[in-house]
Amino acid sequence: MMLTILIISVIGTGFLADVFGRYFKNYRNHILSFSVSVVLSLICIHIIPEIFSHHEHTLGYYLLAGFILQILLELLSKGIEHGHVHHHGSITKSQLAVIFIGLCTHAFIEGIPIQSFDTYQSHVHANEINLESSFSWIYFTAILIHKLPIAIVLMFFLIKLEVSTLKKYLFLVLFSLTTPLGAIIGEQLMLIESFHEWSPRFLALTTGMLLHITTLLIFEDHNHSKDKFKNLFIIIIGIVFGVCIF
Repeated sequence: MMLTILIISVIGTGFLADVFGRYFKNYRNHILSFSVSVVLSLICIHIIPEIFSHHEHTLGYYLLAGFILQILLELLSKGIEHGHVHHHGSITKSQLAVIFIGLCTHAFIEGIPIQSFDTYQSHVHANEINLESSFSWIYFTAILIHKLPIAIVLMFFLIKLEVSTLKKYLFLVLFSLTTPLGAIIGEQLMLIESFHEWSPRFLALTTGMLLHITTLLIFEDHNHSKDKFKNLFIIIIGIVFGVCIF
């Protein structure tokens, strides 16, 4: 169910960005500020406490590793994950492929904990846990809210490059499938005994990646905003929304 929602939502958002692009562009920065504020709120209130509830002292290293990994991935993706591409001049087909590979690698990795956490918990607690646990929905919601603005930015980027309609939607569909693919592989990994303890580590790694993106975007958007009070208000609304939804 989660993965179906994710795929349909990403494709639907990309389609709306293609059809109503000029309306989305007017509010793109507001959408980004709101979404990253919600994600940051979920990370701080729910995800980080869950990570460190496992009392594994090495998890902090995985959190830092995720932070560094995202910096490395942005050498490929040129920062498209946080709302814009750090690239000047024309972009060749090979450069577009590299950017897309970087984006999909990011999306794949952050999908791994979506279902693997419940599989891990089912081994730890036997029959005491519902596999559709509340925490999985919290992490899923953070990923969904994170991915929808990326779908908008990706579509704007492809439109700017004057990519054909067929290729635009091929890129969009492939992007929508990468996170679910990561979730499926993560779930299968947890069925292997040697990977049983890796679920909180994967969660820490992806949380580090999300922390890098959310903190960077909040500071970038706020510093470049023409109306800082309005932007701050949107950030506060996003944080409050993130606190209230779970």
